[in-house]
Amino acid sequence: MCGRFVRTSPADVIRAEFGVTSIAELDARPRFNVCPGEPVAAIIQRADERRLGSLVWGLGSRAQINVRSETAARQPLSREAFAHRRCLIVADGFYEWQQRESQKLPFFFRLASRQPFAFAGIWARDGATGKPQTAILTRPADDVVRRVHERMPVILGADARERWLDPRLDDPEVLEPLLREPAELESYRVSTLVNSARNDSPDCIRPAEGPLRLVPRPD
Repeated sequence: MCGRFVRTSPADVIRAEFGVTSIAELDARPRFNVCPGEPVAAIIQRADERRLGSLVWGLGSRAQINVRSETAARQPLSREAFAHRRCLIVADGFYEWQQRESQKLPFFFRLASRQPFAFAGIWARDGATGKPQTAILTRPADDVVRRVHERMPVILGADARERWLDPRLDDPEVLEPLLREPAELESYRVSTLVNSARNDSPDCIRPAEGPLRLVPRPD
């Protein structure tokens, strides 16, 4: 699954990496502990426009934050969005927790290249408010993540991102293989600071052994 992540790259870096052509209202301040229910930086393709803007993380009346990639094309909540409303959710890393006896220990994962990347996402408008919402697709964990958790978010490589955003594609047999491509990740254990949604600072991604201080998240 994916319940917290990091987005620190500035808007100009995101624009260059993902071929963004326009930017809507977006809080581009670095985030070290993005939580469910909060706005996330997402990219949507419409015709020739590739737009970067905000979507609320949590889809539908149950605010579902993750959707299994193996069944997303067939589930009632997600099948229409899978076919017609796909997006990229911009990130620089994500967290997973490992259960050790009575403790849940957080680990931070990022690309070995240290570059920003994109989760595969789907989006829809809330039926009551009309606000756009999103969920991150997940897959069985690869060898790196499996040591900590059995599932992980789907990370799309450059070629897969282009096809995932292509509005002309809606065939699950074409789209689903994109969600199984590997990503070269590295990881390390971090402090339990990230366990609290109140904390949002670089200390959240520092190795667990380093000096730590509490910093509240931005208003």
